[in-house]
Amino acid sequence: MAFSRGRSLYRRLVWTSLASIVAIWSLLLIWFYWEVTRVGTGFFDRDLSNLAGTVAAVYSTDVGEPGRSHVIERQIFQFSRSYSNSPLLEHEFAYRIVAPTGPALAQSGVWPVPGNPEPGAPPVNRGRWRVVSAQSENRAITVQIAIERGFVQRAQAEILVFFLLPLLVTLPVMIVLLQLGFGRALLPLNNLARAISERNPSSTQPLASPDSAYRELAPVFTSVNVLLSRLASYREGEQRFFADAAHEMRTPLAALGAQIHLLEQAASEQERSDIAARLQESLSRCAELVGKLLALSRLESESTRSHVQIFDLAVLAREALARHAPHAIACGMDIAYEGADTVPYAGDAIALDSLLDNLLDNAIRYCPQGSAIRLEAEEGFHCVRLAVYDDGPGIPPEWREEALKRFVRLPDTSATGSGLGLAIVKRVVELHGGSLLLGDGLHGRGLGVEIRLPAAGVNAPPVLPGPGSG
Repeated sequence: MAFSRGRSLYRRLVWTSLASIVAIWSLLLIWFYWEVTRVGTGFFDRDLSNLAGTVAAVYSTDVGEPGRSHVIERQIFQFSRSYSNSPLLEHEFAYRIVAPTGPALAQSGVWPVPGNPEPGAPPVNRGRWRVVSAQSENRAITVQIAIERGFVQRAQAEILVFFLLPLLVTLPVMIVLLQLGFGRALLPLNNLARAISERNPSSTQPLASPDSAYRELAPVFTSVNVLLSRLASYREGEQRFFADAAHEMRTPLAALGAQIHLLEQAASEQERSDIAARLQESLSRCAELVGKLLALSRLESESTRSHVQIFDLAVLAREALARHAPHAIACGMDIAYEGADTVPYAGDAIALDSLLDNLLDNAIRYCPQGSAIRLEAEEGFHCVRLAVYDDGPGIPPEWREEALKRFVRLPDTSATGSGLGLAIVKRVVELHGGSLLLGDGLHGRGLGVEIRLPAAGVNAPPVLPGPGSG
């Protein structure tokens, strides 16, 4: 199984497992070394005390020579071989056997330790010797044993070799076994990468593989298939968007062609002037439609995070109203701002300005002469609120959800429009993590569009629905 250079989960698993094995082995070594060598209560000192007790027991029995010496030598040999491959050397071991009164019954050479160790006490270090003393059961015999600490150190070194040598020998074997095991265990991941790379780029069918049954890979398969499903919805919506856009452009373009043809056939100056006016109106409608399509396309492809700035939403609202006021007044409408003097906010000022333009343009376009339009902006505890109310014909409740979709126009509506205004408004609200509500307008008549945006601006990941969403 080939793996590229750089960061590797394979190498990470191998070395983490190997480090865990070495760490456990080291802890066992430390524990065993401490259990064996600690002064007074370790295995070594307990065996040394047992050796002294065995010698005292042998001397207190009726066993004669040379049987008694043979038994003692065998006990000493077994003790030394328990901790070292080489036996105790003559200068490393000394003993003395004494009675409560009288001279020593036996000893090996000169007793090297001054004083008499206390019988029954744990072994202690005296100079370069480890010393212990034991009595027979009838207290008639006291055995004192001294072992040079050089033998103790040799025994400690051999314990380290006993533990470390197998580790050093088996370490390469463990590395090979771990590489083989983890290489085989990670094959499903390699199969998944191959399945993704070999897929047709245009395919949005769910990714299928027998390896998806693995618990560790199931979240990856699920995430990939969710992404493919979202991509399929996005592609379907994109295709529908272009189809709708082409359909919407066909009518004004056909009208332009017809008006140009009529202009060529016009017989009088007045007729040419009338046709030119209608031609200009058609061009304006085409320009408006293209502008809104571009605005909606930009909002679909971008996140507001790249355009966040702090600004005064109330100032932005009053400036938008000032731009639309001459048109509203020319249509005989009463338009006014009734919000707060200042509403600080962090967001995409350009997108929110487009939102206000579309709301005010819709209100002026669909309200009859003599209607009233009110724009409000205010700051709440957890959100800021934008609203546009009018007392025009409004939108029937059963059509309000539908009106938020692209290219949707209400039946029996004489005013011309692109059907994109509220879709743009909805998208801007989504990008800012806000909510949009269509309700009744002024005095229970007309339309009220109420928007609530989080007070902290775009503080959460933006919602990015595909073009097919409403």
